[in-house]
Amino acid sequence: MTNPAASYSTEQSTWLAQLAESHLHILALAQTGKLDHDTLSRLAETEAHLALALLPMPANVVDHLRAAYGHARQYLERLPQHDPTREVVADPTHSYTPRKILRRVLDHTLDHLNQIEQWLIWQQHATPPTPTDGWADSATTLEEDRLPLTPADLKAWLWRIDLAVEMVAQRAASLSAEQLDWIPPDGGWSLRHVLHHLASAEVYYAIWLDKALSEEPVARYTEATQRFDQHLRQVLDSSADTHLAFFQGGTSITIEQAVQQVLEAEQELLNAIR
Repeated sequence: MTNPAASYSTEQSTWLAQLAESHLHILALAQTGKLDHDTLSRLAETEAHLALALLPMPANVVDHLRAAYGHARQYLERLPQHDPTREVVADPTHSYTPRKILRRVLDHTLDHLNQIEQWLIWQQHATPPTPTDGWADSATTLEEDRLPLTPADLKAWLWRIDLAVEMVAQRAASLSAEQLDWIPPDGGWSLRHVLHHLASAEVYYAIWLDKALSEEPVARYTEATQRFDQHLRQVLDSSADTHLAFFQGGTSITIEQAVQQVLEAEQELLNAIR
């Protein structure tokens, strides 16, 4: 809950005023039919994702893995309450059912556990990794993803996921800073970046049935802006903690950067219709 008596800095007050003005402008155009609904929906998804980036997490990568999964698990525990056949669209390439969420969390965790070992071999012996195969991404819905999910089924899934996440956390804890920060010859992600990405993805996958946006574009945008504004105010109202950070995927992000991304995305949409 935000604190109505919070005292914001001049910069923070400016952010809030700019966001409010931009949101009102977008809504006015949307309600008069002057905005393309698909574009408005994409903007809503961008802002919902940025709201997730404002979830404070430990800056330490191992602590981030454990804290993010702890946050995600409360949503995973509620998955049997949802319609197993309803596929909720998070964005054009991600849609989820209860079982699909569990599958993606487990597959993603195991994939990155394997990636740690391959990256270490790459570092030590200059042996390029072999891409993993056999799992389906978030754009793919399998027949089994729509099967009912009983409490007993969930218990079995969570046992495997709990174990896999802790295995990754323990393996990450054994790595040196040099191993974590090594950049592959192809310029790809370091293991530290990979693991922060995994931690963020655990939350991203888990929330979408509880936090589904409306399918109607104007309502979808309204809900997303409210979510971003609420998360922003919660962060601004909270006490600063130097051990906490914000992550957009695997990349550290500041509050200002998140706000500017929202404002820039909205301005880009407005510029496109002028």
